[in-house]
Amino acid sequence: MDNSKQGSGARSSGRKGKLVAVIGGIVALVVVAAVVIVQFVLPDDAPDKEKLTDATNATGAEIDPTSLDGTWAVVAGSGDEATYAGYRVEEVFAAGARKATAIGRTGDVIGELTVDGGKVTQGKVTVDMTTLTSDEGRRDNAIRDRGIQTNKFPEATFEITSPVALPSLHDGKVSQVKVTGDLTLHGAKKSIEVDLSVRPSGDVVTIDSSVPIAFADYGIEAPSIGGFVSVEDKGSLEFRISFRKQ
Repeated sequence: MDNSKQGSGARSSGRKGKLVAVIGGIVALVVVAAVVIVQFVLPDDAPDKEKLTDATNATGAEIDPTSLDGTWAVVAGSGDEATYAGYRVEEVFAAGARKATAIGRTGDVIGELTVDGGKVTQGKVTVDMTTLTSDEGRRDNAIRDRGIQTNKFPEATFEITSPVALPSLHDGKVSQVKVTGDLTLHGAKKSIEVDLSVRPSGDVVTIDSSVPIAFADYGIEAPSIGGFVSVEDKGSLEFRISFRKQ
């Protein structure tokens, strides 16, 4: 056997081994760096969904159901009556090294309710999904063409499909009621039942809820970016909406 060839092969094998070791080291460093970034640079400090509570200045006086008859329109509100709608999802980083909660919201909500004889007989709310904003601009840009694809599906709506009997209401106090309606999200419509908190306070009625959403039900593909950041296949639709009688 040619000893020169044998030596050349050994040197080549050695170089390949060193190259593999270097690549392995780089990969390890990238993984460690990713974990450090996730742990310290991207802390999970998203607030929990705040529940609607009794107003501090509540009189507690019972409200005459007939006084509610008429048309009620969405208003911007302020404080804990501020109108918003949005999402809450879990993002997974570095192959499960850490999870973080992502929240996006918008105050661009319009809609009306009709109350007649102590029942909500009609109601529809529309959300401008293109104005959803989170604490991360890259996420806001990503959802325009991925996930909920707001460029393609700019609106989400909820429309009541069965009359809703109002519970006994007291000024400033929170009551509970179930509402059945059609949620249209990502261009897909699905009948859902929503548990609502309702609080009348002065001339404003505020409703509040958090609705679980399975993305597959609405044809939404959970985004994944390079295997480093992915979104779980479910989340929730959160909203607090105030109405004033017209």
